[in-house]
Amino acid sequence: MSSKQENPIQVMGFWMFGFLSVVLAVLKLTVAGYWSWWRVMLPLLAFLGHNAVYLLAGLLCFCWLKHEEDEDEEEPTTVEKHSKEGYNIAALLFFFLFLDNLLRRVEGQGWKGFWPCSGRFEVVVLFGMLSLVAQFVYWSRIVSGLNQEHA
Repeated sequence: MSSKQENPIQVMGFWMFGFLSVVLAVLKLTVAGYWSWWRVMLPLLAFLGHNAVYLLAGLLCFCWLKHEEDEDEEEPTTVEKHSKEGYNIAALLFFFLFLDNLLRRVEGQGWKGFWPCSGRFEVVVLFGMLSLVAQFVYWSRIVSGLNQEHA
């Protein structure tokens, strides 16, 4: 056995969003002291929250995965050929906008002219729902593709 794993845990996104949060923290301490620490940590919080929703949606969608008990030999299937990364990226963007609008609503810093960053309740709900819908579309494509392979 080799000491290198075939599919290691991918932490590149965590490091990238963490680095962006550190850059924002440096900017808060030097230039933009009026930013809240919640706003500084927004990229990292969006990444962690998106991954939590990703896991929850994946677990819920896998409840509809068909299992066949009679087969002695199972063919390896890959999820990559059924997934569309665009839905996952859209879900991350929608979750980021959800958190941004939630912070604007809590802090009272909504933009009056630009509605995606207005912080209004309707916009918060809209981006939260769009994030969930994008996650469920991503996972439902995977589950339906796997079900078609096993049929």
